[in-house]
Amino acid sequence: MCLMIMLSFVNPAFACKIRNNEAIPSLIFPPKYKAKKPAEDYIFRLIQLILVQAADKYGPCEAKLLEGELPLKRMELYLQKDQFIDAVSLTVSLDRDKRFLPVKIPIAKGLIGFRIFLVRNDDLPRFAAIKNRSDLAQMLAGQGENWTDAIILQENGLPVITTGNIPSLVDMLVHKRFDYFPRGALQLIPELKIYRGLPVVVEPSVALSYPSMTSLYVHHRNSELAERLEYGLEKAYENGSFDALFYSHPSTVTALEKLDLSNRTVIQLCNPSLPSWAPTNKDKYWLQPWPKELQTANCSAMQKPLM
Repeated sequence: MCLMIMLSFVNPAFACKIRNNEAIPSLIFPPKYKAKKPAEDYIFRLIQLILVQAADKYGPCEAKLLEGELPLKRMELYLQKDQFIDAVSLTVSLDRDKRFLPVKIPIAKGLIGFRIFLVRNDDLPRFAAIKNRSDLAQMLAGQGENWTDAIILQENGLPVITTGNIPSLVDMLVHKRFDYFPRGALQLIPELKIYRGLPVVVEPSVALSYPSMTSLYVHHRNSELAERLEYGLEKAYENGSFDALFYSHPSTVTALEKLDLSNRTVIQLCNPSLPSWAPTNKDKYWLQPWPKELQTANCSAMQKPLM
C-alpha cells in the first residue's frame, strides 16, 4: 500500500527519521512527476527493496511517498534544506555533488546515458543514413538550458540549440528549429502519449551512449542514510534482487525494448561532467562495459577532428 505524507516539518535528524511517534523510522521520497501510480514506479520500488536489504545492518526503515508532486528545482531546494524529503533520484553531476551527498552506485545501470531521438516524421530517411559522429554533427540537436546533456553533446563536437523547457523544445522541433531531441528511453517512452497528433516519432536506427548514471542523493550531512542506501543497493546487486527488479519492471522493460541497442548504430561519447568516483570500471553496474578511454571525464580524445 502506498503511504502518502502531507508536507510538514519534522525535527532535524539524520538517517531514516521517526515521525509523529511512529514505531518504525521512515524515508520520504517525492513521487515521480505525472505518474498515475507513483507507488509502482521503478525508483520507488527500488528504494523499498534497498531498505529491506539494509535492514539486517541498519534496522527497519519504511519508504513513504510525499503527497503532491514537486518540480525538480523545488525537490533540490527541499533536500538542500533537509525539509519534507530525505532522498531524490537525480542524474549525477559535479554541481550536485557539491550540494548533496551521492549514493555512489547507479540505480538504473546507466540507462540514462543511452539517448534515443525524437525527430520529425519526414526526417527518418536522413537519420537512417547516419553511421558515425561526423554524420550526426551535420544535424542540430535541441536540449534544455543548463542541461548536462547539452554540455556533453557540445564537448563531443555536436551542435546544440537550447531553450527553457521540454514543451518549447518539442514545439521548436516541429517547426524545424533543430533536427533531433535526444532523450533517455526511460524519459521519452512515457512522454510519447503527450505528443500524439504531432508530426514527431521516435527515431529507430541511431542512439547516443555516454557514461552517465542516475543516483540517489541525500542531504550533504546525512552520511548515515547514504551508508544505509549504499549498503542495501550493493547487497541487492550481489544477491541478484536488483537485476530481478530491473529486468522485470514494466518501465525498464519497455525502455530496453524501445532502446533496442542490437539494431541501432550506437555513437559513443565522452562525458566531461562525470565525477571521478563514478564506478565505470565495474561492469556489473552498467548495461554495457565502457571502453577505458570513456571511463573518465577526460574528453581530449573525443575532441580530435571528427572522422
